[in-house]
Parts: sequence; structure tokens; C-alpha cells
Amino acid sequence: MCPATRLIRHLLTAAMLAASLAFAPLYAQTAPASPARAKVIVISLDAFGAASLHEQELPAPTLHALMRRGVYAASMQPINPTVTWPNHTAMVTGVDASRHHVVVNGLVVRQRTGTPPRIDMDASKTQLVAVPTVYDAAHQAGLTTAQVDWVAIERAKNIDWQFAEHPDPDGAIEQDLLHQGVLTRDQLVHFGAPSQAWRDRIYTRAAIDIIRKHHPDLLLLHLLSLDSIEHETGFGNNAGRNTIAFLDDRVKDVIDAVRAAGEFDRTTFIIVSDHGQQSVHQLLHPNVLLRQAGLQAGSASQPTFCIPDGGFALIYQPQATAASIEKLKSLFAGKPGIRSVLTPVEAAKHGWPTPAQSDQAPDLLLYAADGYEFVKGDTGAFVTPTREIGAHGYPNSDPLMQGIFIAAGFGIKPKGEIPAFSNLDVAPTIARLLGISIGAIQGKPLTGILQSTDRAAN
Repeated sequence: MCPATRLIRHLLTAAMLAASLAFAPLYAQTAPASPARAKVIVISLDAFGAASLHEQELPAPTLHALMRRGVYAASMQPINPTVTWPNHTAMVTGVDASRHHVVVNGLVVRQRTGTPPRIDMDASKTQLVAVPTVYDAAHQAGLTTAQVDWVAIERAKNIDWQFAEHPDPDGAIEQDLLHQGVLTRDQLVHFGAPSQAWRDRIYTRAAIDIIRKHHPDLLLLHLLSLDSIEHETGFGNNAGRNTIAFLDDRVKDVIDAVRAAGEFDRTTFIIVSDHGQQSVHQLLHPNVLLRQAGLQAGSASQPTFCIPDGGFALIYQPQATAASIEKLKSLFAGKPGIRSVLTPVEAAKHGWPTPAQSDQAPDLLLYAADGYEFVKGDTGAFVTPTREIGAHGYPNSDPLMQGIFIAAGFGIKPKGEIPAFSNLDVAPTIARLLGISIGAIQGKPLTGILQSTDRAAN
């Protein structure tokens, strides 16, 4: 592990910003206009690790002002697996992957067949998410819902206004931005071509358009620049810090839009992340070992393939038995860079679904050791070096996988730092602020941070 990574791990328990820092006037506390229900804006800053938030000189004045005005967690624990779609789903459902069944960034298809499986990122929300969400409950309660670049949410019928990760050039919000001259139709058609920072600016403008014109009761906004740059350069460097400064400005843009819309005094701002990140110097190619074992040959009776995903890897085998799984386990156990090899029963203890619960669940789960990540490829060496890059997907007990939570505004007590908690508590906390119920879930509302109101208990 590099010295910078060791330093960042220690920063998790370091003191926060000096109390003498002055409040920015923009975020001065004002009295709520009325005891009406809150409007809630959730902004997810993908891959923003708790370790980064605890850096004393982090260039994030907007986030620091929100922290001083409201509350922030020492850290927020993600669910397993510590990747984007499962954790964004956890934060809007209040349940882990054993119940919502999202285990990768999309829907696993063609698993347990004679051909390699793949991930369908265009799968609909109804195909992916096995349980109700807080935005479903909000819509059913007659509230206005909106999302910008949220995930596992394609074609969700209970979202009123949206600007998707891959926007529809003919969509209502997209057309608004076209008419405003924010972007061109060609840029919408080729939306993935520019940088992630450019896309995050457009996502922010879309959120602002929705706030100004449609006044949502619940808005979900997801920004990806930090995850993107850390995957390219590793964790704990100035590229990441500079990107945090950029994202801090995007949060300010949203807050300014809420103020301009006259809704600042009744809006709750919740800033979260789905996971952290760690630096990687070695790559693991699990399909190399499966191929060498003859498990991917055309004659194989149980053709076995692996989906690698950074800190973890999923292995699928048709008609898997206890004996065949143990044989697979012996193929990987003890190999360089392997942290652990878990059977479905073992993985279930860490919040993973089993194959009996969901066809998304693997027949064997691999975790990479620190400094290693699983990648594609079925030829060459099992372990290969790489320049420093970043990855996540490691066990949710890993300090560098911990996310952030900041809440400020209407209904939030100015309590400062609170202890770490699970991101399963985000959805019921949103529900409590909105005055709605989402039924029986694993998470619990963070009642200790909420002002006393007449809202319905969740």
C-alpha cells in the first residue's frame, strides 16, 4: 500500500475543520416559512470517500458550509458490493442487495449459459429493482418526483421529470436545455463523447431547469466526475481534490437555484456518496484461470465465466453443485491478490443475494486484496502490473470504501458530526422528511438529526 493511502486511512479519524471558520452568508440559517413537508434534494457525489471529506484543507467551501449548518457523518457505510448501482439503489430502497437484487452496474444477462455473460446497462428499473423505492412512495402520495443521472431507474413510471444518464434528445428537459442554448442536439445525440466534467455540468443545468420550472418535492441528482478521475489516476491525489472543488461548485449551483426559486427555507439538502476508492497497482484476470482449467472450452460440461468488477468478481456456472463450487473455490483460494473466495452461503452473511433468491447472484464470489483489482481478459498472465489507477468494490468494512453523508436545511438539526451509520438509513430518512411511508425495510430513519414535526412516522 502506498504511503499516501496509509495517510488517508488515518485521516478518517482526524479532526474536522476548525470551528473558527466563518459561515458563508449564502447558507445562513433562516427560519422555516411554515411547518409544511420538506422538499428534499439528494445529491450523490460518486466515489467521494469519507477519508477525503476529513482532509482539513479540502477545497469544498459549499460542503463545509452545509456541514456547519447541519450534520455530517464520520462516515457512511455502503452495502456490498461497494459499486454504484447497488448502493444508489440501497439509498432509495432502504434494503441491501439480498433484497433489491442489484449486484452490478446493470442487469447480468446470459449468465449460466455456454457463452460469456454481459451487463445490460439499459435494463429498466422494473427489471432491476425487486422492491419499492422512496420515489415510488412519494409519487403515489401525490408528490412531484425528479431524477438526473440516477441509476437503476430507466423508464421508471413514478418519476415525473428526468434527464437520464443517456438523455433522450426529444425529452422535455432536454428540449428546454436546447432552447436555452445550453447544448446542441448533436451534443445530446453524442452525449458520451465529451468529458465527464462536461456531462456533470449539463446534469447540473438539467437539475436547475427542473427546480425552476417544476418544483419537485424529491429530486435525485448523481454526479460522476470524481469517480471518473480516480479510476484514471488513483486515490488521494490532487486530481481528485481538484475534482472535488469542481463538484463543490455544482452543489452551490443547485443551492443557488433553490434560493432563486424561493424554496430555500423549506428545502432539505442531502449530500451522499455511494462508496470510496482505493489505488491499484496490480490487475487480476480470473477468466485466465477458468480458461486454463478447461472450464471455458466448447466441450466443458459446466462452462464457467467470470464478470470482473474492480474489487470483486462474480463467477457463474450452470447447474452448480456444492461439489463443483468447492472445486471452483480451490482454483482461486490462495492465489496472489485474492483476499477471499466466498460461496453463496458465505456471501449471504455479507448482504449478498443467493442464487436461490435471484438469478443475479453468483455461484462464487471473489474479493481482491488491497492494491489489486479484477479486470477482463482470458489470455496471458493471471496477474499483471499497471500504472496507478483507482478501483472500488472491496468489502464494505474497508475504511477506504466508506462514503459521505451531509444534511442541512429544513427539518435538520445543527448537530455537527454524528457517528457512522449504514446508507440503508438514507431512504427512511428521506421518507420521514417527506411525510410518507415506504413500508418494512432494513434501514431506520435518522430521527436524532430531525427537527420535531407533525410528519407521518415511517
